Order: sequence, then C-alpha cells, then structure tokens
Amino acid sequence: MPCWTLALSATLLLSAAPDEIAIELGRLRLQVASLEFALRQRDEKVETLTREFRALADELAGGKERQTSAAAPFLSGPPPSSDTAGVAAVAVFAPRVEVVQAARRHDTVFLKLRRVETGAMRVLPEVQLEAGELSVELPLDQNGALYVVDWSTSEGHDYALVLRDGATGQAAATVQVKPLQNQGKLIFVGYSLE
Repeated sequence: MPCWTLALSATLLLSAAPDEIAIELGRLRLQVASLEFALRQRDEKVETLTREFRALADELAGGKERQTSAAAPFLSGPPPSSDTAGVAAVAVFAPRVEVVQAARRHDTVFLKLRRVETGAMRVLPEVQLEAGELSVELPLDQNGALYVVDWSTSEGHDYALVLRDGATGQAAATVQVKPLQNQGKLIFVGYSLE
C-alpha cells in the first residue's frame, strides 16, 4: 500500500468517529493479512523453484558422470588393423608417429588429430612430418581418450608410418604407405606423460 494512502487513512482515523476508526482498522488489518498471505505464497513458489532447480542440476551432473568414454570399450576389444588403418591394441603413452624404411621419402606427411567423445569428435591441432624429419610427437589434450589420426601424403612412396609409445619405445600400430595408398588412419587410446 502506498505511503500517501496510509497517511490519508491515518488522517481520516483521527477525524472520524470511534466506529469509523474500528471499521478502518479492520479494513487495514485485512489488507495487511492479504499482503502477508501473498508474500507467503511467493516465498513458497521461490522455494519450490529452488528445489526443482537443484534437482535438475543434480540430474545433469549425474548424466555427465554416466557418460562413458569411448576408450574403455575400444581397449577391451579393439578392431583389427587393416591396410589403411593402424590400430593400437594397448594404451599409448606420449605417442609419436615415425617414418620407418623410407629410402626415397621427399614428401610431407600431414597428420590431423581428432579426439573421439560420446556423440562428438573434437578436432585438435594438425602436425606435419616434413621430408627431413623422422618423427613427430602428437599433441594430446586429454588422458585416456580415444584418438584418430588421419594421415595423408602427396606422393605415396613405399615406407611405414609407425605409432610409437614414447615411454617404452615400442611400436603400437603400423600402417604402410604405398604408391596407390597415400592416406589412412591411426587409432589409439593415448596418455601424455606430462
């Protein structure tokens, strides 16, 4: 109720008869009770919305926890390697891609790295193996994730691309570059050592 209404009501009360004062006080009490009831209803609605919001936030957090990584099922049963796709059957630490048995290699190998997530693929920075380089480290952004490296080269001479574990030096996957096969994939679960 606006202040001027209360002031006007107080002025009327002072100039009115006792019965009119009682009626006006009753009317004011009724308005105050009505306002208190409206405030209680508003507080109950805010409290209900707060509970529903918390429940929704908890459900969303639980959904994120339930999302499984693609890496666990992959490591439990990786697909076999093929002519164009080298598949690492074990986790690879500090992965590197090396060129092996390259007698006449004059081309650049382009490596496009992607991380596989549930329902999405995240593109990571590309790296290159220049003609004079024998190996390059792959830039991982998350430990224990499933990665796909799309490799391509312009010439396709005979040599092998090897995905090597940087911690042990062991070859994890190999794919052969040939004159008519100048692109393919390397698939692995990777961990960085940093």
